[in-house]
Amino acid sequence: MTLNSIRASAYRLLLFISASILAMNVLLILYSVFTRYILNHSPIWSDELSRYGIIASVMLAMSCAYVDSRHMRVSFVEQNVGHTARQLIRMYQWLAVLCVSLFFTYVSARYSISMGKFASMSLGVSKSIPLLSVPIGFGALFLMVFIQGPFPQNQERNEAC
Repeated sequence: MTLNSIRASAYRLLLFISASILAMNVLLILYSVFTRYILNHSPIWSDELSRYGIIASVMLAMSCAYVDSRHMRVSFVEQNVGHTARQLIRMYQWLAVLCVSLFFTYVSARYSISMGKFASMSLGVSKSIPLLSVPIGFGALFLMVFIQGPFPQNQERNEAC
């Protein structure tokens, strides 16, 4: 199994899970709107579950956006320098994202675990469970950035407008 196939498999898995969570979230919101305006009784847990679903979906899709170079960035400096300077800038960006994502994985994991003694207001589960989507998302970003490397092969980079 090559590194490209591992990267492609991880990318597809993360994108599938993120899209599935987003689709379930849309269905949940539609259910909530139906019960609120048609049945005049909205379940209290639907808003909180929807909020956590959006957070989980975005956190998982974040790594796919980075791999596709569809994240927000300022690239005019990178476009206007020579090849060596461009390579140094890309190495710096790769190291910065790698270190920041690892740091946020650690910090958010500690925070999520520390929230275990509290229960969510309407779902009635430990707050650690929904909050674990944040360190999982940052961990996925770290993994995808690490696998991609500082100089992606066979990939067009979408430049910022």
